[in-house]
Amino acid sequence: MSWFVKVDGRVYGPYTGAQMRAFVSEGRIAGHSVVSQSREEGWEDAKDVPQFKAWLDEARRSPGTKRPAPTDARTANFVIVATLGDDSRAGFEAALKDFGDAESIAPGVWLLRAPSTAATLRNELSHLLARDDRLIVVDASRDRTAWFNFGRETDQRIRELWGRPQ
Repeated sequence: MSWFVKVDGRVYGPYTGAQMRAFVSEGRIAGHSVVSQSREEGWEDAKDVPQFKAWLDEARRSPGTKRPAPTDARTANFVIVATLGDDSRAGFEAALKDFGDAESIAPGVWLLRAPSTAATLRNELSHLLARDDRLIVVDASRDRTAWFNFGRETDQRIRELWGRPQ
């Protein structure tokens, strides 16, 4: 069985079920991701496809569950900026505290000290985001960044800006 993913009008795939399940666990496929078993038709939000709903539910962790640190993670300082809808906010804020010491410093901006990586935080937190929510995680200790749901053009602008020589 093959699966396809549509992002910003572009179709990617085919992917196997195992690959798609891995994408869900990595946070690359969210509930609002558009998937189909056909390249041309039958597109649905992943949360509306029973198989994906089960994988998404499995990937979500309930607030209050301490998350294990990645094996390659040292404690680091993070700046997390997120635009969140009302439906996402409470779960997102609770999940942040599950990672380590979190402090809100402005609307949509948190400082976090945790044994993690920017990519791990992005992947774990992306499961809690809705279609219009956005997230950027800056690892201030190791000069690394990961983001989610900004779209192809913004993604490219970030890469170009931060990749420029000094």
